[in-house]
Amino acid sequence: MMTILLKRIEALEERVRALETKRASSTKFTPPSLSDVVDYLKDLVLAKKFYCHYESNGWKVGKNSMKSWRAAADQWRAREINQNKTIQDEQRIGRISTAELQSFTKR
Repeated sequence: MMTILLKRIEALEERVRALETKRASSTKFTPPSLSDVVDYLKDLVLAKKFYCHYESNGWKVGKNSMKSWRAAADQWRAREINQNKTIQDEQRIGRISTAELQSFTKR
């Protein structure tokens, strides 16, 4: 009876060790190199901004350590696209020809 319990305890301890090892290896973040970021984003300027920003703050998002730099890079790309659209919209709205302006003021 005692040997069965000891074997079960050993099996459980081994399972715990395996889970701890798996958890430690899966949550370990390794910062990318600049070339990795450039290859992923395919935009040198945006990649340099992204890399320099996170390199300077220790690869943290707010107060938390980063888990996936690719997900953060996707967010940067989406924000950049949205910002460019906003600028284009503002420029498009701001352009009124002289003739349009004169016809509007005559009303």
